[in-house]
Amino acid sequence: MELGDLFSFDKKVAPSIIKPIYWIGMVLIIFVNIIYFFFGFGRLFTVGFFTGVWEMLAAIVSTTFGVLGLRIGAELCLAIFEIHEKTTSSSGS
Repeated sequence: MELGDLFSFDKKVAPSIIKPIYWIGMVLIIFVNIIYFFFGFGRLFTVGFFTGVWEMLAAIVSTTFGVLGLRIGAELCLAIFEIHEKTTSSSGS
């Protein structure tokens, strides 16, 4: 992709941007939930045992479903762009 592609509408920009956004989102989800996990670990000793365990489990579940949801969303976006490319190329012939 070149700089001129940003100003002309000959090439789609969004499919090439989805992958970096996916990786940035993945890092953010994991980073935030690691912090949340350690806050839960700290609450084991300050607030209460079950509160801390609950927050630690919530961090693990949130990481799992967050990464899974992000992946499904990214694949859905890529699939929509692929469907658009196939339908516009077949109807233009």
